[in-house]
Amino acid sequence: MLTKPLPIKHAVPENPAIPPGLDFVEEAPSIPAAAPRVQLRAKLRDDALGLRNRFGGALLRAGLQHREFTVLSNDCWAQALYEGYGLPCQTPLAGSGMHADCFLRFLGDIEGYLRSPLRFIAETRYAAVKRLRGQREAQSGLWPIAVLGEDVEVHFLHYRSEDESRRAWDMGCERLNLKRIAVKFSVDKDGATQNHIERFAALPLERKLLISRQNLPGIACALQTPNYVTNGAVMFRRSVKYFDCTHWLNTGEIRHNTPRVWVSKAIFARGV
Repeated sequence: MLTKPLPIKHAVPENPAIPPGLDFVEEAPSIPAAAPRVQLRAKLRDDALGLRNRFGGALLRAGLQHREFTVLSNDCWAQALYEGYGLPCQTPLAGSGMHADCFLRFLGDIEGYLRSPLRFIAETRYAAVKRLRGQREAQSGLWPIAVLGEDVEVHFLHYRSEDESRRAWDMGCERLNLKRIAVKFSVDKDGATQNHIERFAALPLERKLLISRQNLPGIACALQTPNYVTNGAVMFRRSVKYFDCTHWLNTGEIRHNTPRVWVSKAIFARGV
């Protein structure tokens, strides 16, 4: 059994806000204040988007057999799922990401790695990630990196400090449900190879989803998604237009043509 994390002394947001995605982008330059008519149009658009998202969340929640489940993903897809469903975030990986190799190691011994203390380190061992992190330093600072065990790096991409990262991690560990685990792996980024795809497909887990821009014949858990992007939060909104996510959470089965998928396509046809 997992050891219970230390009590959290400082609360963090229920679902920390997701910036534009895993691929950090430059902030938009400041612009002059818009005219009242333009501001009104923007408000009406935002209100319509909020209504759409609330209706979409109710649709996605409809039919859920359990609302206490943990989704583990190698990017912000899982956090976007909880936000899309209007549910509390129940994963320690909210706002964080993992290199493909680390993610597969983690999934091979979830309980063992979660029992490991979170140990922060100064630098990653992956050269490509190191370059990206350095490019972002001037814009938003270096994101914190921690290690589980001796070999699994957790990149807290959407946090500014180790303390903030640890609080979010501990909160996710408090809420996780190891009896209902679902895992999602996006394979067209983060150093993923054919070997990682095959290892993921062979995991003895009931609910697993492999998202790719490619057609992967012979991989039962694969979902080919048009308009694939590396941004995990955007990818969630796009992927629910191509499979019944609620049915997958309930059963682990990937279905493509159900009434829920058809309605999702209509709801999320624009804006993502």
